[in-house]
This record gives sequence, C-alpha cells and structure tokens, in this order.
Amino acid sequence: MLTAIEKHYEKHKEDLRLLRRHGQVEFCVTMMQIERELQRLSLERQNCSLQQSAPLPPLKVLDVGAGTGRYASALKEMGCEVECVELVQRNIDIMLRRDPELRAVKGDARDLSWIEDESFDIVLLLGPLYHLIGDADKLCALREARRVMKLDGAMFVAYLMNDYSILSFCFAEDRMPRLMAEGFVNKDFHVVTPPGELYDYVRLDDINRLNDLAELTRKRIFSPEGAADFMRTPLNRMSEESFLLFVDYQKTICERPELIGAGSHTVDVLGK
Repeated sequence: MLTAIEKHYEKHKEDLRLLRRHGQVEFCVTMMQIERELQRLSLERQNCSLQQSAPLPPLKVLDVGAGTGRYASALKEMGCEVECVELVQRNIDIMLRRDPELRAVKGDARDLSWIEDESFDIVLLLGPLYHLIGDADKLCALREARRVMKLDGAMFVAYLMNDYSILSFCFAEDRMPRLMAEGFVNKDFHVVTPPGELYDYVRLDDINRLNDLAELTRKRIFSPEGAADFMRTPLNRMSEESFLLFVDYQKTICERPELIGAGSHTVDVLGK
C-alpha cells in the first residue's frame, strides 16, 4: 500500500515542478549557492595539497530526499560524486530512467545508519523537513546529516515558510476564520500542524531553535524563489528576456535579510 507521502507525489509530480518557471527560479538560485560551497571546498583542498602530485578525488555530495534527481544530475555533470536517498519509489524510478548512472537508495532522512561518519562534503536536505512534523523528527534528520558531513563540509536545509502558507492558503482562499476556530492556526498566526499531516511550516525563530539543538552553525540563509511562487501567472506571461532578468534579480537579492521568509521556501546553509 502507498504511504500518504507516496500518494502525494503520485498526484503532485516532482519531476515537473522544477521545470516550470517558478521552479526554475528556485533551482537556479539554489544551484548558485551550492556551487559557491563547492568552489570554497575545492580551493581549500587545492591549498592543502600543493605538495601532492596525485589528482584530487571528486567532491562527494549526499542528496537526501533527492526527489527525481534534478539537483543530483546537475551536480554529477559538474564532476561531483553523488549519492541519493529518496523515500518515494516512484521518484527513484523516474530518476533512474532519466539518469541511469545516478546511485540511489530508498531510505528515510531520519536514519542514514549505513553511511559512515564524516563521509560527504555536501549534504542536501532540500525536501525532507517539509514533511517531518515537529521538532523531534526534524532533529533526527538534522543530526544524521550533521553526522555524515565532513568537518569542513556544508549542509543545505530547506524549509516551508509559515507566512507564505498563511497568506496564500489561509487568507487568499478565505479559510482563516475556520482554521483558527479548529486550532490549525494559533493566535500568533503560526500554523499548528497535527500529526499525520503532509507538510509542516516554520518561521526563522523555529529554524534558529533547531540549529541550536542540532549544534549547527549558520553560514548564510537565503530565499531560493522569493516572490516567484506568488507570481506564477505573471512569470508565465513574461518574455524570456524579462524572465531571465527576474532570475538574476532573485540571485542578487536572495540573501537580503528583510526578504528572508517571505517566499514559500527558505534554505539554511550550515556547518558544524
């Protein structure tokens, strides 16, 4: 029998999301940030190995919650050694049909026990924390990712933002009075996610609390798509020239502190 998450991804096709214009913004901005860490790691390794004649091995990336492998394939093409962990078998099947050279294991972000400590330069968690409800499960995933990340590595952790949901789902669709009366939204306008729901929503103070508990240090935090999710219709109507300028705009302003949390997602870049 399919789990709730598997049923969700049967309906909402992850392989198409990042190909649409709002998804392209998210992908391009996130890849820019990942490449920044790869360049840092490459430079540090080169500086440490000036006396060695042997070529350096490729940087290792673990993509946890890899979906259909869009990021994994791009990073493999850049020369990284990539391994994927994905919970949904349908996503794995699509991933391997599209890119048979990818290595993928069906698994849960909360348990990476088959992976050795400090074995990856980059760890991606670009989806699992959307679906893990409450601090306890999120901390399991963060601590496992921290364990398998090298001392000088970087972790990319994506969250769904509370106030995007409040604006786009609760107010825009006139559901707020009912949701507050039923306890799904509290008096501070924070979503209260019951067990068994598919998505959990956070604010920056929630993310900061999780980082402290998981003993993780922030390098930077960014909004991968900014207003793109709010602007799906205008983005689709834009000329190609205007759309490419919008992508450049989001790359330029993605770390602006006054805009973090305004979009549907936020990505935290973390170290030990």
